[in-house]
Amino acid sequence: MSGPRPHAQAAPADRGRGGRLGLELFVYNLLLLLALPAIACWLLWRAAVRRKPIGSLRHRLGLVPRLGGPGYGRPTIWLHAVSAGEVGAARPVLEALRAGLPGARIAMSTVTEAGMAVARNTCQADAFFYLPLDSLCTMGWAMRRLRPQLVVITEKELWPNFLGLARLSGARVLVVNGRVSNRMMRRGRWAARLVRWLYRLPDHLCVQSEVDARRLIALGVSRPRITVAGNTKVDAMAQPDEEATRRLASDLAASDDELWLVAGSTHPGEEEAVAEAFRRIREALPGARLLVAPRHLERVAAVSAAIADLGWPVVRRSDGLPPSPDAIVILDTMGELRAAYGLGIAGFVGGTLVPIGGHNLLEPVAAGRAVLFGPHTESCEDMAELVLTSGVGVRIRNPAELAEAFVHTAMDPARRAEIAAAGRALIARQRGAARRCAEIACELLNPESTL
Repeated sequence: MSGPRPHAQAAPADRGRGGRLGLELFVYNLLLLLALPAIACWLLWRAAVRRKPIGSLRHRLGLVPRLGGPGYGRPTIWLHAVSAGEVGAARPVLEALRAGLPGARIAMSTVTEAGMAVARNTCQADAFFYLPLDSLCTMGWAMRRLRPQLVVITEKELWPNFLGLARLSGARVLVVNGRVSNRMMRRGRWAARLVRWLYRLPDHLCVQSEVDARRLIALGVSRPRITVAGNTKVDAMAQPDEEATRRLASDLAASDDELWLVAGSTHPGEEEAVAEAFRRIREALPGARLLVAPRHLERVAAVSAAIADLGWPVVRRSDGLPPSPDAIVILDTMGELRAAYGLGIAGFVGGTLVPIGGHNLLEPVAAGRAVLFGPHTESCEDMAELVLTSGVGVRIRNPAELAEAFVHTAMDPARRAEIAAAGRALIARQRGAARRCAEIACELLNPESTL
C-alpha cells in the first residue's frame, strides 16, 4: 500500500449530466414502487420474526438533525456505517477527518441499534441518526436538512437514492474500507447493468486490497477512481485495550494461568462445533475455559439454550456473577469482543465454519493472539492470506482440527510469544488506511488542499 497514490477523481457522470442521473433514479424508483408490497412484508418479517428493530421512525422518515447551511471553511460531512463493525472501521476515518478538517461538521448515521450504541459511545460526531429509508422522499428530506458537501460510506452501503440524491445535490461521495464480495461479483454477472450503475454513483472508492481493486475494474470502475488504502479497522486496533481486558478478567474471575478459547462473531451451527471442539480440548487440558460471542445479540438466548442442551453449564456476561470453572461464558454485551480476545490465548473467528464468508480476522491478532478460522473466508480472503503468511493464523476445517490447533498453541508458550510479536509487526505494517482515506476526502472537497 505504499508508493504514489493517484489524485482522487470523480465518477464519469459529471455534475453537468445530472439530467441523466435524475432519469435513472426516476426509473429505479418506479421499479421500487412496484416492489413496495414485497419490501413492506420483508420489513414486517424482520421486525416481527427476527426481532430486528428499525430504529427511530422519525429518522427513518428523513427527519434527521439539522446542522445548518454550509459555512465558509466549514464543510458538512455525512458519515454512514451500517452496524457496530462498520462503525469500528469508520471511527479512525472520522478522527483523521477531525484532525485534517477541524472546522467540519460531521453527522453520523447507522442502521442497527448496536451500531448506534457503539457510535454514540466511541465517535465524536456532531449528530447521530438512523439512516433514512432509501426512497426519494425520505432521502430528499434528509439531504435538505443536512446539506452535506461530502458523503462518506463504509464498505458496501451502495443505496441508490442515498448516493444518487447526494450527487444531484452537489455533494461528493466517497467509499472507505471498500470491499467487493463474491456475492457482488455474482450479481455483476446476472445484473451487470444495475451493478455498474451502482458503482458509478460514488466519486471515489478506497478499498481494502488489490483483490478488491481488480474486482471493481472487472465491474467497470475506472482505475483512477480507485485507491487501495487498506483496512481502516486496523487503525482502531493498533493499541490493545489492556484495561478493558483486565476488567473483563476480573469480572469473570479469570486467573492469568487459565487457558481461554474465545470464539467471536459466531453464527448458527458454529456454537455447536465450538462446543464439540471444547469437549476435546478439555480432555487434553482439563482447566481450559471457553467464551462464545454470537455475532448477533438477538441470538444469545438460542445460543445459551443450544449449549446447555449439550450438557454444559452456561453463564451470560451480563449476569454479573463470576462463572463456575466448568461454565461456558456467553458474551452478551456490546463492545467487549476485542477485550475478550485479549483474555484468550487464541481466538476463533466465526462466519468461517459455515458459509458466511468470515469476519475480522485481525482482531485476535491485534490482541497478540493466534487466530483460528474455518474454510469460508470469501469476504476476507486477503486478510486470511495475510495472517497465514505472517504465521499468526491457522485454518481449520472441523471441531477436531480446532481443538488440535488450540491445544498445540496452549502447550507452547514460546510459540505464543512469537505469535504476539509477529502480530504486533503485522498490525504496524497495516496502519495508515484512515489517513489515506481522509486525504482522498480532503481532495474531493477541495482538489487543491492536502491534509
